[in-house]
Amino acid sequence: MSGALTLAVFHRSRDVLRVLAPLRRTPHLRVKCVPQGAVPRIPSNATGVLWELGADDDVDRRHLSRVLNGVPSASFGAGARQVADLSRALGFRHHLSVPLRLAEVERALGLPGEHDLSERLTTGADRLTELAARADVIVDVMRVLNLSTDPAMVASTLSARVSEWLPMASWSVVAVEADGSVQFLASRPQDPALRGPAEAIADVIAQREQPFVSARLAGDARVGEHIEAAGLGWPIVAHGVVVGVLVGIDHGRARTAPRFSPAFKRAMTRLLEPAGYALAHALRVARAEALSVTDDLTQLFNSRYLHEVLRKETKRALRSHAPLSLLFVDLDGFKRINDAHGHLLGSRALVEAAALIRGSARETDIVARYGGDEFSLVLPDTTPEGALAVANRLRDRISRHVFLSDRGPGIRLTASIGVATMPEAADTAEGLLEAADTAMYRVKEEGKDGIHMATRGAVSRGLLPVQQKEEGAR
Repeated sequence: MSGALTLAVFHRSRDVLRVLAPLRRTPHLRVKCVPQGAVPRIPSNATGVLWELGADDDVDRRHLSRVLNGVPSASFGAGARQVADLSRALGFRHHLSVPLRLAEVERALGLPGEHDLSERLTTGADRLTELAARADVIVDVMRVLNLSTDPAMVASTLSARVSEWLPMASWSVVAVEADGSVQFLASRPQDPALRGPAEAIADVIAQREQPFVSARLAGDARVGEHIEAAGLGWPIVAHGVVVGVLVGIDHGRARTAPRFSPAFKRAMTRLLEPAGYALAHALRVARAEALSVTDDLTQLFNSRYLHEVLRKETKRALRSHAPLSLLFVDLDGFKRINDAHGHLLGSRALVEAAALIRGSARETDIVARYGGDEFSLVLPDTTPEGALAVANRLRDRISRHVFLSDRGPGIRLTASIGVATMPEAADTAEGLLEAADTAMYRVKEEGKDGIHMATRGAVSRGLLPVQQKEEGAR
């Protein structure tokens, strides 16, 4: 971190790290936190000082003046009027509100412009040009980016490598789908607050297929993000198609309008060429894998993936002695929809049912279409009582839903649900699936529209009795 500025922050509150978070993410800026003790001392290499004030402070102005000793300084804290008045009384020219932002700190302390994005792009062009001319650098980029076919891993590796070439507060990689939509993949360092701006910049580039740069995102109508930051974006191209976007963001606005020089453009294009092919390949693999485990009609997981997940979760549950539950769901009388309305509307009804089932499950649950009008839910770390609660919620939602409501009065359906939990009902993936399936058929035999809980070697009646309803197909 050669040539970095050092900022000494004298604090009185415990949440100072949260207040300083934007500054601590800034490249080329060291932030040293110093408690306001009896004998506070400024680090010898401090470029500026920030002093935290509160309404109840009784700091002596002469003592404070001796501590600061002419080092550029400003106060910060809650923006109450009395605190700002106290700041002026103590001799500070500026009082900053929290959280602290680089742009305001620079103005208050009069720090030199080492953080200006425009200057960084100008000086960075020479280094990028040098790197782009080296065959060993290009070969190394190709090597590290092709170590994995996971798009997120490729994106993370690329973000890390680019941050070495041109330091910024955050570098992100966003994938561009065939329809022009964007999908965030990874960032270095991870900062959830910058995900939205990164996706907004990527969306602009996906539409225009041109590099992007902005001195202040908060005032840039192209992105519509209210964040005091400067940003740039670069298309990642493979075979003439934009497959992703590299986004760099710096906290605080740039002092002058940043521009890409011809040398910068040539170097970035050359350095990111291997990234385009690596990311395109990883995205193709991921999409192919997604298709292989996804049901075409409902977009739920398919039975192939269900069996794979069930085997893995069974092993994990045995290892950790944790419960694992499985629901097997069959839509009662669904054949009548196909017979009365045709397979096209039957498929629409299945899509509606899939959405209801997915919405009834929790985020950690795996929902799959097993085949026809049968569905399965894998519930990790779920006891029999928890599984019955999910089944109850699912059965209720299906019975209350009006299917194909745009077709006259619509259609009502019910569900027969079998529930099995490991280790109570089985201790293998196959045994658990068989137990849930058998429990579901027990519901069918006893009149449909109900829930049964399986036990080892038998099936016992669940908490909900098998009911016969006048409405809905049987």
